[in-house]
Amino acid sequence: MKLLLKTTITAVAALLFVSTATVTAQQSDYQIQQEFRSEYNTLSERIENAATPDELIELSLDIDEFEANYSEYASIIDAALYPETMNDRISSLRSRYSVNLDNLRALQESDQRIRELMGQVDEFRNQLATMDEEVADLKEQIDRASANERQQAALIRQYRQNIEQRDEFVSDFLQDLLQRYETMDSATQTDVASAAEQMDSNPVDVLKNIISEYTQNADQDSELSAPDFVRMRAQHGYFLNVWDTIGERLASTFSPDNPVEARQEVTDMLSAWQASIDNKLWNALSTEFNQNGIELSPFTSPESFNSSLNSYVDEAMNISMESSSEENYEIYRNFSSYWNNTVKGQWGELLINGNILSAEDMAAIDVKLNTWGENAVPSSNLMFILFLVSLAVIIGLIVLLVTKKG
Repeated sequence: MKLLLKTTITAVAALLFVSTATVTAQQSDYQIQQEFRSEYNTLSERIENAATPDELIELSLDIDEFEANYSEYASIIDAALYPETMNDRISSLRSRYSVNLDNLRALQESDQRIRELMGQVDEFRNQLATMDEEVADLKEQIDRASANERQQAALIRQYRQNIEQRDEFVSDFLQDLLQRYETMDSATQTDVASAAEQMDSNPVDVLKNIISEYTQNADQDSELSAPDFVRMRAQHGYFLNVWDTIGERLASTFSPDNPVEARQEVTDMLSAWQASIDNKLWNALSTEFNQNGIELSPFTSPESFNSSLNSYVDEAMNISMESSSEENYEIYRNFSSYWNNTVKGQWGELLINGNILSAEDMAAIDVKLNTWGENAVPSSNLMFILFLVSLAVIIGLIVLLVTKKG
C-alpha cells in the first residue's frame, strides 16, 4: 500500500513538472512573439515619422540589430505570423525604409531648390531696385540740368547706358527663368508650387513689376529717341518669347488656384507695354529718317513701316532709271549709307528681335538697293567731251586752211 502511494505521488509530481515546463515554454514563446511585434511596430513608426534623411539612415543599423536578435526564434515568430514570416516583416521594414529615404532626399533637394530660388529672386529684386534708383536719380539730374545743354547731353548718355545695363540684367534673369522652368518635370513643379506660399515675391510677381515699370518708362520718357524705342521693342519681343515658352508653367506653379487668369493678366500687361512703345516708336522712327534726309510715307505698324521703306526705294529707283543724274545718285548714296551703317549696322538685330522688320524684309530691301545703285550712277560725260574736242579740232583746221588760202 505504501509502495502504491509512493508510486502515485511520484507520477503526479512528474506530471506536474512536465506541465509546468510546458506552460513555462509556452509563456516564453508567447513573450518572444509579443516582443517581436512590439519592436516591429516601434521601428515602423520611427521609419514613418523620420523627418530627415540622416535621421532615417540611423534606423538602418537598428533594423539590422532587430533582425539579428530574433533570427534564432524565426520558427516561433513564423508560427505567430502565419501566413506571413519574420523575413516578410523584415523585408517590409527595409522596403519602407528605402522608399521613405528616397522621398525625404527628394524633399530635401526640393527645399534646397526653393531656398535657392527665393534667394535668387530676392537678390534680383534688390539689384533691380538699386538700378531703378540710379535711373530715377539720373532722370532728376537731367530735368535739373535743362539750362546747361552740355551737362544735360552727358547725363542723357549716362541715362541711356544705365537703361541698357538694366535691360541686360533683366534679360539675364529671363534667361535663367527659361533654363530653370523650360525643362522642369511635373514632380519638381508640384514641389515648387507647394512651397510658393513661403515666398514674399515669386517670379510671376517680379515679371509683373518689371513690365509695369517698362510700360511707365515708355509712356513718360521724353529724352529717348528712335534707337531707344527700337531697343525697347526688342526687349518686349524677348519677354514675349520667354512668356510664350514658360508662361503656362510659371502660372500653374506660382498661381495654382487661378493659373489661367494669372497667365492672361501677364499677357494683357505685355500687350499694354507694346502699345506704349508703339505710341512713341513710329513717330520717333519717322523723325529719325527725316532728319537724315529720307522722307517716308506715314506708318503705324511693322507692316506699314516695311511698306513705306519699299515704296521709297521703288520710287527712287524708278526715277533713277528714267534719269541717272548726280542729284538722284546722291539720294541713293544717302539712303544706302544710312540703311547699311545705321539701320542694319546698329539696329538690325534689335529690329528683328522686336518684330519690327524680319531678316527677309531687310534682305528684300538690299536686293532693291543693289538694283537702284546700278541705275543711279550718272552716265559718263566722256563722249560729249570728246565730241567737243573733235569739233574744236575740225573748226581749227578749217580756219587754218581758210587763212592759208587767203
